[in-house]
Amino acid sequence: MSRRAQLKPSLVLGLSQRLTITPSLLQKIELLSVNQLELSEILQQELEENPLLDEISDHFEAGPEASEPTRESEQDEGSLEAGSRLEDLDFEYFFGDYLGSSYERQEFEPVEQKASFEHFLSSADSLLDYLNWQLNLSGIDSDLRTIAYFIVGNLDEDGYLTVTPEEICQQLQVSSESVDAALAAVQALDPVGIGCRDLRECLLLQARAADLEDSLVGALIRDCLPLIEARKFSGIRNRLACDPEDLSRALELIRGFSPRPGQKYTAAKPVYVRPDVHIRKVGDEYQISLNDDGLPKLRINRSYRKLLRKNGVSKETKSFIRERFRAAIELLRGVDQREETIFRVCRVIIRHQYDYMESGIRKLKPLLIKDVADELGVHPSTISRVVANKYAHTPQGVMQLRRFFSVGVEHANGENVSTMQVKDRLRTLIQQEDPKKPLSDQKLTDQLNRDGIRITRRTVAKYRDQMRVPGSLARKKANLL
Repeated sequence: MSRRAQLKPSLVLGLSQRLTITPSLLQKIELLSVNQLELSEILQQELEENPLLDEISDHFEAGPEASEPTRESEQDEGSLEAGSRLEDLDFEYFFGDYLGSSYERQEFEPVEQKASFEHFLSSADSLLDYLNWQLNLSGIDSDLRTIAYFIVGNLDEDGYLTVTPEEICQQLQVSSESVDAALAAVQALDPVGIGCRDLRECLLLQARAADLEDSLVGALIRDCLPLIEARKFSGIRNRLACDPEDLSRALELIRGFSPRPGQKYTAAKPVYVRPDVHIRKVGDEYQISLNDDGLPKLRINRSYRKLLRKNGVSKETKSFIRERFRAAIELLRGVDQREETIFRVCRVIIRHQYDYMESGIRKLKPLLIKDVADELGVHPSTISRVVANKYAHTPQGVMQLRRFFSVGVEHANGENVSTMQVKDRLRTLIQQEDPKKPLSDQKLTDQLNRDGIRITRRTVAKYRDQMRVPGSLARKKANLL
């Protein structure tokens, strides 16, 4: 038979297994991986989009319909099988925990409306606002002020000019003399050093403002800046023929200058952490409580259930209610499952890290995500999602859940020591070293080995880099002056 004859359409019946991720499963995965702040945003969005969801107020008082639920029929779990109609289910039996009373039954206590302190807060001025305010008060010509506005608008967050004078001339169709005059006006503004094109010009401008441009400070900035960055102080003394004492005083003055003058007004906003879990010691045991402050408390509105049983309601309306009801149930179940999983993981963490809760970082034990997953009978990816971007408030302070997990380094007594303990010991040794004779990586390794921690010099160097601690030579140069 030819190859062409074999290629013809046909129907083939076969069996295969596939892993299908349903929208409900995707939602549960998302809820498990988000932190408390992100969960609050998700619940608020669902509250706005799903009319079947109600938020329970702190001042809510349920009416008699909510306080005394009635069982209209006795149904078993078989009623939830495919083929049963949603409007025939006994909602009180299956979903009583999620049901709330209708709006006409809700009573709210009057709450005194007080002015929020947020109304009295003002945002800090940005670098752009501050410079434009100074330009408005200056007496420069209007044409030069227009060029100065353009220059200020092209400063980066550090205060450096991101365009060349030639580009400014081309963009605004002005002369180079006008651009130089406008740039000089911008550089005369506060903070000193603003509007420069590189670090040398920025430092020279600050030296000029301090009347130090013609001194050793100015010479160092103009001619020896690469040598200063490389800490080659002997080469600087040979080039400028200066005394070590004079060089030390001049470098101390340069250290007082700001290499990023614009950072004062463009500092990064602080990142606020809201713990997802509180771990408190009560007696001899640690208790776990999930932080639900700021989370909306959701229930399903009962009034929509009546529409499913009411005659005269269109099929489209009932179909919409069924769809929104299922979405609300899946959301509330997903939130409950998220809380249960986080609680179980934290309970295992406390059991393994009890000594850390009592004594601090030096008692942190090695713990792997795989070990917790095997103990709880779940996949390691589930544990990874639980501990991702989440914080716990412990007796030792606020700590990322992920930091409870670390690999171990073998100790002389046969036990494993957490890498965080090793880094803490390494940090202590470096802090206690003689600044004039810093410890090399080999000497640090020898000391750790004497402490019983079996570790190689290569691993010590890796941990030191992770801690952003320079090598012994760089630390020695930094302490020469």
